[in-house]
Amino acid sequence: MATKMATPDNTTLLAPEQPVIAEAAPKRFSNRRAYAQTFAATAAIRCMGVVSGILAARLLGPAGRGELAVIIFLPLLLVPIGELELPRSVAYEASQPGELPRKLIATSFWLAVLLGSIQALVLAAVLPLYLPPDKLHLLQASRWFMLYLPAAYVTATLMGSDQGRGRFGRFSFLMALPGALYTVAIVAVWGTGRSSPSLFALGLLISVLLTAAVRVGMDGQANPFGRPDRELARRLLARGVSFYLPAIAGFVLSRADMFILVRLAPTDAVGFYAVAQAIALGQIGAVLPFVHVGFAAVAREEEREGALAALAHHFRLAQLAAVGMGLLAATLTPWAIRVLFGTGFSAAVGATYFLIGATSFWGMGQVLEQGLRAAGHPRVGIVSNLAGLVVLVALGIPGCLRFEINGLAAASLAAQFVNLSILVGFCVARLKMSAKSLWAFDATAFKEISAVAMSFIKRMFANSDGAA
Repeated sequence: MATKMATPDNTTLLAPEQPVIAEAAPKRFSNRRAYAQTFAATAAIRCMGVVSGILAARLLGPAGRGELAVIIFLPLLLVPIGELELPRSVAYEASQPGELPRKLIATSFWLAVLLGSIQALVLAAVLPLYLPPDKLHLLQASRWFMLYLPAAYVTATLMGSDQGRGRFGRFSFLMALPGALYTVAIVAVWGTGRSSPSLFALGLLISVLLTAAVRVGMDGQANPFGRPDRELARRLLARGVSFYLPAIAGFVLSRADMFILVRLAPTDAVGFYAVAQAIALGQIGAVLPFVHVGFAAVAREEEREGALAALAHHFRLAQLAAVGMGLLAATLTPWAIRVLFGTGFSAAVGATYFLIGATSFWGMGQVLEQGLRAAGHPRVGIVSNLAGLVVLVALGIPGCLRFEINGLAAASLAAQFVNLSILVGFCVARLKMSAKSLWAFDATAFKEISAVAMSFIKRMFANSDGAA
């Protein structure tokens, strides 16, 4: 008989005396609907990002666009590494069987406010030391933009409860809302004829603040402003830190190649590599829905066998998406570089192929690593990412010196392959999962991904008909 998974995170679940929200989420959610919703949100985010990026570049010009980047750089950089994986911890807590405790909403809300406020105050204090003399005129705008941090943390943390309970309609809507509001704000600024970096930063800040307000309002019955639970806060933070260590290791691995390149290669090589990265990273949007949905699906399983089966299922689907998008990106690479960037960047074609492969391995690794965290095995991600980092440094430095960007990109591919191989090896050797269960290229997986695609297309047409 299957045994319930025992981890440090689920041995002290919700206390029975805590008040609960009357309406419980369904025990299971539809994978197809969840994928259709998250894919639609990801596509919308990409489209709005292109529109807002083009408008910002055209309305502000190179100098103004650079000043906008200076104003928003630190908060945007800090969000993925400063939230301490609190949203994933909340998602895990919310995914557990039974009613959602009222204390979870209030506790996660105040933790996000506290975390974001502390970081905002620290950054605002050190900004005069960070900004060079020729950019100190941006100090005031950069300081008030620090309000972005608590607002973004509140939204992401409360969205963790949506992810954990399988409410991917709400989750996807909130994913796309800041980009939609920001695009509207840019169009409004364009209409006034008074474009400036500060106004663009203000539009971005307002969009995030409004999104946070909308998300808090959705939990009105749960009283997000209520008194937090100290024991629950400790548990959320402890689990978040256990998730945070592999996340930071992965973040370092994903950024180390550019650090090596800047130190060793000439400026034009850095430009070629940046173009290769821009094309390779375009496929990330095809994998992120599998990360969001897969984590929630694994975390909701009460039995070990069910959790591992869910992990294998979503990993197989992610393989098809990652490989398919990688092949499409590789096919379009010569045309994309020639048309979008110009023939002067033709030297980036080889590195782009390597980085497309590295990004495909990265996407598959993210789905597997997040699923393993949800199954109670977060530490393997630290080992796999650090091993990949060792490979990247060991091969990337001599490769960059000898073959420039092609050598470094090939080292990135090898590093991500090692990272993924260790995760797969852990599943097979330690968790006793069959290697066949982790292999995607069979008829069943193709049928499942086709069903997801058809669901997405039907939903898009249904939305179009409703709008008409």
